[in-house]
Amino acid sequence: MKGIIYCRVSSKEQIEGTSLESQRTACMEYARSKNIDVLKVFVEQGESAKFADRTKLLELIDFCRTHQNAVNVLLVWKVDRFARNVADHFSVKATLGKYGVQIVSVTEPIDANPEGRLMETILAGFAQFDNDVRAMRTVQGMRRKLQEGISPFRPPFGYKSSVTAHEKKLIPDVPDQPAFDIIQRAFAEYATGTHTRAEIGRLMESWGLHALRGRSFAPQSLYDLFTNPYYGGILVDPWTGEEYSGRHRPAVTREEFAVVQRVMAKRDRSVAHRVEREEFPLRGFVRCEACGHGLTGAFSRGRSSLYPYYFCAQRGCPKRAKSIPIDTLHSEFTSFLDEITLRPQMVPAIRERVWTIASREQQNRSGDVQRRRKRLEQIQQGISELIRMRAQNLITDGEFSKEKQRLVNERMAQEIGAQQVIHLETLETDLEKIIAPLSNLRATWKVLPQRQRARFDRLILPAGFTTGRIRTAQLGLLFSLLPAPGPTGSAKVHRAWVPPNPLFSEIREFVEVVCGAGGSLEELPIAV
Repeated sequence: MKGIIYCRVSSKEQIEGTSLESQRTACMEYARSKNIDVLKVFVEQGESAKFADRTKLLELIDFCRTHQNAVNVLLVWKVDRFARNVADHFSVKATLGKYGVQIVSVTEPIDANPEGRLMETILAGFAQFDNDVRAMRTVQGMRRKLQEGISPFRPPFGYKSSVTAHEKKLIPDVPDQPAFDIIQRAFAEYATGTHTRAEIGRLMESWGLHALRGRSFAPQSLYDLFTNPYYGGILVDPWTGEEYSGRHRPAVTREEFAVVQRVMAKRDRSVAHRVEREEFPLRGFVRCEACGHGLTGAFSRGRSSLYPYYFCAQRGCPKRAKSIPIDTLHSEFTSFLDEITLRPQMVPAIRERVWTIASREQQNRSGDVQRRRKRLEQIQQGISELIRMRAQNLITDGEFSKEKQRLVNERMAQEIGAQQVIHLETLETDLEKIIAPLSNLRATWKVLPQRQRARFDRLILPAGFTTGRIRTAQLGLLFSLLPAPGPTGSAKVHRAWVPPNPLFSEIREFVEVVCGAGGSLEELPIAV
């Protein structure tokens, strides 16, 4: 008689202890007493009883399939080592039965007679009962942690866990700097009600904060961040919806968090109505100095013609409806463009700075790309194996859908990361294309079509500017790198570090904006 052995433990402690060896020894002794020739031993180390997570069990099933009728018995130490779910137990048993394999517990009487089958069902039921009790106790433990003010879950962006993955969390999560400080700053800006969510996202990136894996904040990611009560010091029980005060350091007070929720609700109910007009290129981009809201534009009728002007339409603003001539704001903006425009003596410094950032990031990514590609191969194998398991009814539809979705989501994330390869030659070419437009910002701004001009404005000042205070506005990433000319023409770089991905994306967008203007930018004079 030919047989195989299957041993499993589900924790690191059992791996380091004697459980695996005890199971193997008991199964081998049983095999010798019954004259069973053991063909192979399958050992599952530190994995759960869920079939989607058990690689050695899948190998065992595949081994029985390829050696059909050559294997007679599968020896296990106890039924609960084989499965912790009644349905899964008998599903796999039926599959092995098709290959001529009988399951034998070396410590329990589960023979083929009626009494043995009854005992097998009882033991499988007890295994599931024990697993359900463990799951219930786990949930109870997690809920107790929440009630104590400690989140048992992975901390959100801006925080880091106070313990390693295998330790019990006894103290709350701690701020992860500098992300935490920037998130606090973003909440404070959003609470003013003067910024859209997209503007806040651009501001956060310009402050040096970017999403995990180096990608920009997606709209849904920003929504999740600003609606997460964790940042307000609130823990929510996902099973009951009850709220508890967290012991972690909140990014904002509960009152500030509530203000942000009201601002978001108000903006979500409104639909922005913006008509692009050549007469009002700064509409919505320039802000009222009194209330901080974007100015709109209109015409007033004079004796012989219409006169364009900007004004604030915000209720309660002390400067509501007070007109500002367009020439005043346009002059303020274009004068500022003259100040930050790229001088010839600055060009070598900016080229060197961008090249240094790109070279360093390319080196950092080379190893990461290889790891991601290897993980992609593993994910694809996992999906194929999952499909095979479902075809053989080894897992339920719900388990299949949940696990497949998890793998597909991870594959998408890994594919995006693996594609983020920096091509230095392309980046250098892109930078050369925008040197001339950046060397005469006033002329570039005037010749751009209105749609591209609006994008150009946001690349320079991500959150716009306030009338009379344009020099304190936050610059875009590329412009924050531009050196400031000294009294003797020397150049000094403003910023010590910028996030590489958003910087490269900004350079590419500059190319799209200026190249979209056709040949109108080719003859621009260089500022001196």
